[in-house]
Amino acid sequence: MKLRSLLTPLLAVPVVAVLAACSSGASAGGDATSAHELKVAVVLGGLANDGGFNQYAADAAHALEKKGEIKAQIRESVTSSSDAEAAFRQYASQGYDLIIGWGLDFANSVFTVAKEQPKAHFVATGSVDILKKATANVETWTYASDQQGYLTGWVAGKSGLSPVGVVDGQLAPFNETTYKALTVGLKAANPSATELKPIFTGSWEDPALANQAAKAQIAAGAKLIVTGAEGYTPGVLSAAKAAGIATLGASSTSSSDAKQVNIGLVKLDFTPTLEEIVGHLDKGDFGKHSYTSTIANKGLILADINPVDAAPQLPKDIAAQVDELAKKLASGEVTIPSVG
Repeated sequence: MKLRSLLTPLLAVPVVAVLAACSSGASAGGDATSAHELKVAVVLGGLANDGGFNQYAADAAHALEKKGEIKAQIRESVTSSSDAEAAFRQYASQGYDLIIGWGLDFANSVFTVAKEQPKAHFVATGSVDILKKATANVETWTYASDQQGYLTGWVAGKSGLSPVGVVDGQLAPFNETTYKALTVGLKAANPSATELKPIFTGSWEDPALANQAAKAQIAAGAKLIVTGAEGYTPGVLSAAKAAGIATLGASSTSSSDAKQVNIGLVKLDFTPTLEEIVGHLDKGDFGKHSYTSTIANKGLILADINPVDAAPQLPKDIAAQVDELAKKLASGEVTIPSVG
């Protein structure tokens, strides 16, 4: 998984809702509001229904909207820092209580506009270094990419499948850490499992390149392909389906082939963090806070669990096993070695 603007296109990560009616590329949230309901804008680098990073932010905003805690506006497919700054300024001028820039590419723009608008409240997302950059009106967020990789590898190990291959988009520091940790998790769950050299196609969006890469991994003997929920993912799934092997990391909505081959994915749940941020706004102590989504705090979860013929050894209670792992990580009984 890539935090697309967060880390490279880690990368486009934060959340927003639809700009005002005069804006394009946005989709409006629900229409139930109250006198105390906060207005939250989320600016995304891609589509809110991409089944991956951008959707995680949009889903969190919509979840709180359904609970009556906020009124959400989601702005989709913002692809440049100048467009992001324009969106942030517009939301600030319209009196939004919270403006989220979902992605590494947006971080500088968030801080730029936040200095201009000291009474507005923002969330900037990025890699781990952003945690030290929180200000009086900007809170910051990242996710533990090593833990995302560890849990993915751990589930791969529990599948009993080997060798394990990887097909992903661009190689960047965030996913390099992810895949180093994947090796640790894989060996923790299945010491005898082996890995093939990862293939990075250079594109987050090209399914044809991903299909070729998946076929290369299959030809090298892969029995499980770890991938991401991205624009390229349908190419991986179609190759896996044709070869009768399993995948891990695609969304259930990536393509119709996911049901036949994909056993699940480790995804972000931004909802608990967004609820905490909104709580600080309500209490009047917003600012100087930073957040990291982890396995232990349920910010990283196993989702879309799906038994497939190509992974007959995947435990039926894998969800319960992941919950137990989260508890052990929270208590310190289990620790994840540093892979930095």
